[in-house]
Amino acid sequence: MTFTLIVGVLTLVAAAVGFLGGQQILSGMQATPEAAPAQHAGYLGERQRMESAKLRPLAPIVTNLAEATPVWIRIEAALVFDEIPKDADELAARISEDILGYLRTLSMKQIEGATGFQYLSEDLNERVRARSDGVVRELIIQGLIVE
Repeated sequence: MTFTLIVGVLTLVAAAVGFLGGQQILSGMQATPEAAPAQHAGYLGERQRMESAKLRPLAPIVTNLAEATPVWIRIEAALVFDEIPKDADELAARISEDILGYLRTLSMKQIEGATGFQYLSEDLNERVRARSDGVVRELIIQGLIVE
């Protein structure tokens, strides 16, 4: 009988401690005002700059790579402008031709893996900036398929 009484009292104490601890946690959550997560100023500046940017998608570019066996690549990309120029369609066509010519010189080994993709992205961005005389800020690769 004493054992049952001790187990009952300990169960009630554990339930009371659990209930009070839960209430304290809930009241602490309700008392704190909902604050936006802390973001450092660099992120906010970059975010505002991207929202003001203008995008122009390129037509999908499909070509074969410089391989003995036919290896095909398809890239879907978009150009990022600060201000879209009047001749944006002509510029996009010239950039697409330049990208097509560049892709035909690549081998599969050069674009393999994460570092290969990074090098491809950096090379394409350099070519796009040079071709557009700095009008295009960046080339965003939206899709890449190699077959």
